[in-house]
Amino acid sequence: MLPFLSDPAFCLNKPHGLMNHHPAFIVFTDLDGTLLDHDDYSWAPARDALARLRDLAIPLIAVSSKTLAELHALNDRDSLFDGLIGENGGVIALGNIVMQPGPATATIDQARNAISQALDIPVAGFRTSTPHQIATTTGLDLTSAALAGQRHCSDPLIWQPSEYHIQTAIDIARQHGLQLVRGGRFHTLCGTTDKALAMQIVLTHLKDKGRLTANDGPVSVIALGDSPNDASMLRAADIAVQIPPKRGMPPILDLGGKPAFLAPHPGPQGWNHMIHHILDHQISDITAR
Repeated sequence: MLPFLSDPAFCLNKPHGLMNHHPAFIVFTDLDGTLLDHDDYSWAPARDALARLRDLAIPLIAVSSKTLAELHALNDRDSLFDGLIGENGGVIALGNIVMQPGPATATIDQARNAISQALDIPVAGFRTSTPHQIATTTGLDLTSAALAGQRHCSDPLIWQPSEYHIQTAIDIARQHGLQLVRGGRFHTLCGTTDKALAMQIVLTHLKDKGRLTANDGPVSVIALGDSPNDASMLRAADIAVQIPPKRGMPPILDLGGKPAFLAPHPGPQGWNHMIHHILDHQISDITAR
């Protein structure tokens, strides 16, 4: 059974009465480089499509490597999302309900401590570092660094490892049922959950609560992402959209042969275009039945 950190009455963020509407769609979206611009993190170019989703009462779920604290700060400011999936699928927030399909926080701490004790170099993690230390390492401001440190089920390591150190850490992580994932800047200690699993948990939860049904058949899942980290989510969606990068060629994503749209523009511009394109075609198809 999934651990519930809190479980009061479920509520959605949008004020227009989604509970009384039966949407035919639900949208799951990556953030950085997808809905948010790669450079300035703005979602403004997607404003029209976001408004359309709101007007049609279509739920929008954020799916990100960010912490729940970071996602809540964004949503408290901009009120974009009906649900939040953080730490690459390790933790989920739906209204006041929080689920943690990822590993227990204590397991992450035990594995990090074991790695630190086994190696002859300093090893720290975001969870045990001060905002100042995280800011120095990442270039974030202190407020953002504090939010990035509030982690439930993953921990980027702050270290200067050799290949030997990395392999030793991988072996220790496995002994704790975890993995050490190499990202663009950090090696992150985490579980085996991913964005696709978290997406399915959200769908199951909403359906079980009777809050995700369609008047004209099954709900269609739309997923948008830009990187290999999003591939599992796109594979699991009914309609998959890859957002291209601002610079360079789009990465080849392993979608298991599943067809996917490639947006004509990067970031929120492409996001905006594809949401309108999909809804224009899908809604007209439903109307024509």
